Amino acid sequence: MIERIVKAAKKSKLVTTLRLKYPRVFLYLVVKPLTLIRYGDAKRVLKGNAKSVSNHTSLLLFTTEKCASTYTTKIMSKIAASKQMVCADIEAYFSVKKIDPRKYFSVKKNRETVFDPVGMYLGPLRNYYPIEDLQDYLKVLVLRDPRDVLTSFYYSKLYSHIVISEDFYRERQKYKDYDIDRFVREYLPVVKETYQTYCDQLLGADNLIILPYELLVSDFDAWLDQLIAFLDLGDIDPDIINQLKVNEKNTVATGNTTSHIRNKKPGDYKQKLKPETQAYLTHELQSILKTLNYAM
Repeated sequence: MIERIVKAAKKSKLVTTLRLKYPRVFLYLVVKPLTLIRYGDAKRVLKGNAKSVSNHTSLLLFTTEKCASTYTTKIMSKIAASKQMVCADIEAYFSVKKIDPRKYFSVKKNRETVFDPVGMYLGPLRNYYPIEDLQDYLKVLVLRDPRDVLTSFYYSKLYSHIVISEDFYRERQKYKDYDIDRFVREYLPVVKETYQTYCDQLLGADNLIILPYELLVSDFDAWLDQLIAFLDLGDIDPDIINQLKVNEKNTVATGNTTSHIRNKKPGDYKQKLKPETQAYLTHELQSILKTLNYAM
């Protein structure tokens, strides 16, 4: 019920105006109060009070921002919940509570409380964490050409993303006078570190499937079929599958800089960045691009 109200509110012109013109007012009038009633599952998981009736192998979604991570986790949560698995978005809760997930999960006791290899779906995880017995989980990795990720980050940080904390607001103020080429150069180390860690720590792991963002937006049915086959949850309600496919067809990129879904087409960096910036990113990311089979 809460999520339906939030979804309806996002479509309101009044809410959109408040979010864009008065982001800090929106933060304190809407975002923070909602935190008190949302993320119940995440709170229970963090306290070690989440009880699952499912005996299926737990599922983890590894990804990063600007790879349709929110959209992908809605898909996986819908499927996992239909099989009575506990579903929790820990990082969404952390983001509004100003908790650094990398610092939090660097503590073994915290990892052991949150992660259980049976009966859970946790995601999206937007960084690699040294989870105990990681080989016992079914892991989905969704990544996008990091050059497109950097391009999308610019519009998100400056325009489209809801201000979820004072830290986020300060970051937006920091970058407000940057053009896109300056931004992607400065933000490159953040994205590069995340991708390099995935390449070093996760690729080649047991029970892992890589489902690229580019496949999701170009052939959703094939992407979904591969996901469902990998999760091996048995028969999935056909109505759920049909609804997921209908939702994808209705998900349209607006081209508007203030829209959460601005652009879905791969290669957007070629249209937005100067040739010398493109060359710089390609050079700096060449090892990662090659590992993930992206064109140089």
